[in-house]
Amino acid sequence: MGRAAYGDYRRRMNAAFTRIDLPAPVSAAASDGVTVWCADARGVRAYTAAGTPIPPGGSGVLPRLRSLAAVPGTVAGTAGVPGTLPETVVVPRTLATAPIPVPLALSGTLAATAKGRVHWLAPDGAPVATARCPGRVVAGGGEIWAVSGARARRLTGPGTLGPPVELPGLAACAVEGERLWWTSRHDDVLRGGPRDIDLGDLGRYGERGGMTVCAGSLWISVPGGLLRISTWSGEPGRFVAAPAGPVPFLVCANGTLVGGGRELFALAPAAGAPLRVIPVGLDAPIARLVAAGKHVWAFPAGTAHALIITL
Repeated sequence: MGRAAYGDYRRRMNAAFTRIDLPAPVSAAASDGVTVWCADARGVRAYTAAGTPIPPGGSGVLPRLRSLAAVPGTVAGTAGVPGTLPETVVVPRTLATAPIPVPLALSGTLAATAKGRVHWLAPDGAPVATARCPGRVVAGGGEIWAVSGARARRLTGPGTLGPPVELPGLAACAVEGERLWWTSRHDDVLRGGPRDIDLGDLGRYGERGGMTVCAGSLWISVPGGLLRISTWSGEPGRFVAAPAGPVPFLVCANGTLVGGGRELFALAPAAGAPLRVIPVGLDAPIARLVAAGKHVWAFPAGTAHALIITL
């Protein structure tokens, strides 16, 4: 790697940090961009994106959740042309139900998995509906999917799931609304987009880490940087060098891609800015990373606190 590229991604990003103490290490976390939910052995707790606790308002909160996923109360619809501005506001199918009375400080739709079932939760963490479905829940583009082994089903409403989508040998996946991008342990093909892509044809990227959709592209962490695939055309974009890779976590915070494992980095593709390192000085590897609007929450492994980065 040349000195110029190294200098680009070693630039320090001007970001503010807040550390908040939590009652216990979290087992799962999610955000709809406004509220952040943290699950531990006792149940689910809600916070504003900036870290202010939201008083509990429900009962019967589920403990020991395996995963959490959340989507906004509304998402912006576009005219279907890359680069166009939102023209309307639509309600995802996961939200097309009668509203549940909740405190005004809470928003969005929340789902979780525990003991072989997927649970629809009110924004205060109280259970609303359930269905048998092992695995975990993942979210993106205003939709939530339940992923189990080599199969995935979209959550279509409280207590109901869409038809199964077979994912033989599933290795990793990323949600983009009703589309699910995924890779298999059996080969190097990326599936689910406009066309299948053989990642092996793109270079030395056999080892892969986190994967997410951000700013009109699918991003995959690979050795030395980030592989970029257009979600519109399915065409590979230019390789972006990064200080570490593959890293286990990639998230999208209001169009800014943030990733890492111990050291964090950020990239704002739409602004054309170079990749920047976020000097957080974590004393443990990250166990989970959650985007919450202009904030990113990092949860160091085995600790009862979170670091909130304001981009």
